[in-house]
Amino acid sequence: MLHEKSVSEMKGALSAIFTPFDSSNEINFDALSSIAEYQLSHGLKGFYATGTTGEGLLLSSEERTSVVRHLVDHFGDRATIVAHVGHPSTDVSVSLAKSSAEAGANWISSVAPIYYGTTYEGLVRHYSAISNATELPFMAYSLGGVIDPVRDAALFELKNVCGLKYTGANFFSVQQLRRRIERPVAIMSGFDEQFVAGQSFGFDGGIGSTYNFGPQFYSAIYESYHAGEIAKAAQLQSQINLVTDLMIQYENRSYWKSIMRYIGFDCGGFRLPYGPISDSQYESFAEKLDALGVLERNDGE
Repeated sequence: MLHEKSVSEMKGALSAIFTPFDSSNEINFDALSSIAEYQLSHGLKGFYATGTTGEGLLLSSEERTSVVRHLVDHFGDRATIVAHVGHPSTDVSVSLAKSSAEAGANWISSVAPIYYGTTYEGLVRHYSAISNATELPFMAYSLGGVIDPVRDAALFELKNVCGLKYTGANFFSVQQLRRRIERPVAIMSGFDEQFVAGQSFGFDGGIGSTYNFGPQFYSAIYESYHAGEIAKAAQLQSQINLVTDLMIQYENRSYWKSIMRYIGFDCGGFRLPYGPISDSQYESFAEKLDALGVLERNDGE
């Protein structure tokens, strides 16, 4: 069966891991190791590298592959590494898929075409080229798109396509899609704040941004839900959602990374067009995190 082992093992919570930068705005691999270790020690199963949260489209192709290679080299025996290779150019995505496979990634994933070729026909061509580029399992990534169960079931007829990361709220349509696919596939939810709801619709797990600084919440939500402790899972979801609610009030995603600073990991900021935040801005934001009482300052130190 197509990638049966990879599909069966794609369970639980994976972080859409941040790409940390140093003071020169270069990738900070020491910080990347520290963050990854922290997340694994708190129950995460792996990493979705150089996606939206990982600033994939703000990195060079060489940088993207270097992140994947670093995670594989240091954590590949303990974690599932999904390499996001989405790019406006299908050729670049194909090249990234090949280099990520050579680096040792476990899965390849990509968003739908961006800017060019954004029709369904373009999507099929885009995914077909990428999924055919390696022998790894491929995870389609629906980022706010509409799932058409009848139409989209055909995507799973493409070579190596056996997973879906769905960042949307229409779980019913995804459930309908799964029923039309005549083999096991891995479906992961992408709305962090609705992780529990996704589990109730049969999702295999989740991949998210807030998993970076709240790994203990998402691993516990998953374990509690599947142990039948639904009320506990819902309570944990409600707690971490307080941080999510604060985070999304800020357009500048450098604030998102500053939550890592709050728990003890300095990741720098997001690259341009996002801007840095000053120490005074950080302290004001940190006081708001203090008031929530959800995360602990310097927990990762």
